[in-house]
Amino acid sequence: MGQSARRAIYFYLSRAAIVISFLTFIVTPALAAGKKANGRLLQERAARLACLNGDYTKGVAILSELFVDSKNPTYVFNQGRCFEQNHRYEDALSRFEEYLRVAQGKLTAADRETAEKHIADCKMRIPDQLSKDEPSQPLAPPSYVPTAPPEPTSPPESSTSTAAQPEPQPTVSHGGSRLRIAGIVTASVGVAAMVAGVLLNLKVNGMVKDMDTSVGNYDSRNSDRKTYQTMAWMGYGVGAAAVVTGAILYGVGLRAGKPRSTSVALFPAIGPGQVGALLTRRF
Repeated sequence: MGQSARRAIYFYLSRAAIVISFLTFIVTPALAAGKKANGRLLQERAARLACLNGDYTKGVAILSELFVDSKNPTYVFNQGRCFEQNHRYEDALSRFEEYLRVAQGKLTAADRETAEKHIADCKMRIPDQLSKDEPSQPLAPPSYVPTAPPEPTSPPESSTSTAAQPEPQPTVSHGGSRLRIAGIVTASVGVAAMVAGVLLNLKVNGMVKDMDTSVGNYDSRNSDRKTYQTMAWMGYGVGAAAVVTGAILYGVGLRAGKPRSTSVALFPAIGPGQVGALLTRRF
């Protein structure tokens, strides 16, 4: 390749590099600006949808971000419109007034006239909103005028004679049957307790045989044996007391039908080496 060809290639490559650099310098900011503008359009759309759907808190928050980023007073005006669309007239009034203050010196006559018209509409609607927000007064209860009760009328005289009416019969006392039932139930509980004592005693006997035929852990098994033996004796004692008490209640129930002016009281008697019940009578 000759020297002239090399110079030509170098010339075209340098010119291409300059063109590419120039295009990059121009296109990159344009792309960034377009991307930023596209994001702003999406935010404006989201704010408008929120305001139309009644979520004025979200819509006003998005518009506040846009105003802080762009310093464009139009977003303050749109905040007022968002509040006005959702019947927040006091908040809308403050936003429109803020719009006139922020955009002072930058407004056209038409823009100022539009803002002042919205301010007048909000001031006119604020009294209506306050009257709707006030709770309705409860109605006074109707006055009650007591009326005199009707005079009682004398019942018609019965055609039958008073002497012919049957006299009330005395009620029959069921105390005896209740005492007999209580005696049977108490005696049944006593029998069950004594059966439990027998079973526990059999358990103790089995533990004694096991202790005689095996070794190891003697203290623990001996302690368990004593516990079961104590419970067995308690079952015997409580069962015997319940059987005796049930027998006494049953006997008293049999005699309860007789006309006697007596008072019977039954007290359990439990002491060292004895279990039973005491029956006392008061004349």
